[in-house]
Amino acid sequence: MSGLAFLSQELDTKLHSASPAQQRAASLVACQFALAKARIEAPVVANALAELRAGRAFSPSLKAQLDSLAEKLDEQYFDLKDAAEAGTADPKQWQDMFAKARAVTALSNAGDEDAYKAAAESIYEAAFTILDDNKQELLAMVEAALE
Repeated sequence: MSGLAFLSQELDTKLHSASPAQQRAASLVACQFALAKARIEAPVVANALAELRAGRAFSPSLKAQLDSLAEKLDEQYFDLKDAAEAGTADPKQWQDMFAKARAVTALSNAGDEDAYKAAAESIYEAAFTILDDNKQELLAMVEAALE
């Protein structure tokens, strides 16, 4: 069972029966949404988006660069969360960094060779750039990309 199924079994079912082109389109929509929400820009992100728009899976080098960036953002998120819990940082800082890390992870997942897996995992990660329970905007955008 994919992570996406925990968010929306109906959407996961639609995604599973979609064509690879539709699955890639859903990945792109989810990633663009996540990157915009997280307000993240980096050359590697731009390169990966260009590959995704072209419908291509990511090279091992590009995937490694994205994974490295996501790991750095995750480390910063953990440091900021610890600082917030100690009362030396604003909780908003760790929440923003968490969103950035999830957005880059979503993008990294979107480049998988398997279009269904890429879409399911990227949509799931993209959903967590939004910390509240209102993920309906993203899910509606993804569903529209599948039509």
